[in-house]
Amino acid sequence: MSEDSKRGEQPFDQLVRVVQEGEARRISECIQEIDHRLLDCRKSLDEYRRLRTTLRSINGQLSRLGAEPLTVADDLPTQDFTEIIKSRIDHFKSTGKI
Repeated sequence: MSEDSKRGEQPFDQLVRVVQEGEARRISECIQEIDHRLLDCRKSLDEYRRLRTTLRSINGQLSRLGAEPLTVADDLPTQDFTEIIKSRIDHFKSTGKI
């Protein structure tokens, strides 16, 4: 904004503008934080898959040696990231956590 238009603003108008800009910045920061957490979820999902594959391999080796296999948590119902996020949200809703 030019200096002339800033000087022409009433104090209330300037205050409203500053508050709006601050709130707009905070909204952008919230969206960035959501994006960051979704990317972290993706990394966690990749790690989950890697660990499940490793554990299945170990269980196969244990079985061949006659030992009891380790308990493996239920697998996710799909490989699609969007569907996994949706199913986790549905789970939290059904348990009253969100």
